[in-house]
Amino acid sequence: MNDTTSMDEQKAGFDDDYNRIVKEYGSPKRNIVLILIAAVGLYIMCMSLATCLSLRIAAIAPDQKNDFYSRIVAIGSFVVLFATPLAGAFSDRTTSKWGRRKPWILGFLIASLISCAVVGLCDNIVILGTAYVIGMATMQCGFSTYSVIPVEAIPNRYRGRVMGFMGMFGALATSFGSYIAGALVNVPLLLMVTPVLLGLITSIPLLVLYRDPVRDKSEVPPLDLKEVFGSMLVDPRKHANYMWVWITRCLTGFTIAAMFSYFTYYLMDGLHIGLDDIGSKVGLLTLLSAPVSVIFFTCSGWISDTFGRRKPFVALAGICMAAALVLGGTSHTFLQFLIAWELFAVGQAMYLTVDLTLCASVLPDSKDAGKDMGMFQVALSIGQMLAPVVAPFVLKIGSATGTNYLLFWCIAAIVSVAAAGMMPLIKGVK
Repeated sequence: MNDTTSMDEQKAGFDDDYNRIVKEYGSPKRNIVLILIAAVGLYIMCMSLATCLSLRIAAIAPDQKNDFYSRIVAIGSFVVLFATPLAGAFSDRTTSKWGRRKPWILGFLIASLISCAVVGLCDNIVILGTAYVIGMATMQCGFSTYSVIPVEAIPNRYRGRVMGFMGMFGALATSFGSYIAGALVNVPLLLMVTPVLLGLITSIPLLVLYRDPVRDKSEVPPLDLKEVFGSMLVDPRKHANYMWVWITRCLTGFTIAAMFSYFTYYLMDGLHIGLDDIGSKVGLLTLLSAPVSVIFFTCSGWISDTFGRRKPFVALAGICMAAALVLGGTSHTFLQFLIAWELFAVGQAMYLTVDLTLCASVLPDSKDAGKDMGMFQVALSIGQMLAPVVAPFVLKIGSATGTNYLLFWCIAAIVSVAAAGMMPLIKGVK
């Protein structure tokens, strides 16, 4: 009897949530289509820009590529720490007739496109680095603003599957973006602008057709910058679940950055693949990992929604990524690295499928969804910032040429296992 009552209450809650969203945001089915179309290009943009930068720097300064790349990415990630939540806070408080999210998405993507064009045209490392930091920050702000829309405009009963498809696009985008980078390595301007341009183009249907509710001043929090920055730190005593998810995203951000930011350099330094051949090898990695990503994204999202469980998938994903990093660092042939790459694709697929749904489940206040989701993006950015900060020092341990990728990836593997081990600390979410 109690189980029946609980199921009835859950169904009633789902119905109320669905009806509220239909009234405010329009048809969920239409929103899902628009969100997924935008996800294709936006994920390519986010997942490939760092790889494009690594190849750009390798072409300009091959002997100092690790140091230059690490410094630029670290500075960019530090800027993102403050820019992303601030952008979310401004978005939450926007009263434009075009809505709260769409104007910021468009503005940030255009700014990123212009900045990346400068990176592609300039050979001066200082100007190039400055332009990339601006391009990276505005790109992340645009994506963070977009990521609020699935939280707001998709009913909870569909959210896991939608996030699963978004995550699938993310993994495929990583592979496809790496292929684009390899193919365009000898055309610097196209190398840098193509990812952002794809993100902008696939966002057009969302920007035109999505019903972005217009708010008046009485419906939005007041714009108080002191309060905005002060609220970035959530009280862990009141919102412990939010804190634990935030920490795990930070650790996972380090793990993912360790692999995707340095795998091209490992192919060059560890497997001795030349810059001219990198495109074909990355393309092969892309081709063979795409089916794996599709299968695990589809299955993980469906199973997660069916059983209503998120944490086991996130934990298993962390273990898979950890194993892949160790295997990749010990590989002596391209075939061995390919196996590690496939295993990492499995872990990344499961993680990206369920992670955003887990984040949405622990938000402290729906009125500050933009700011709070922005803070989750900050968590990833901190991890992505720490990876290139740590890398130059670790890579030089026991290696005169600064190529100790095995030690660096073993550290990232330990970090990934630590994130997986924190899942039981998150309460109220299965």
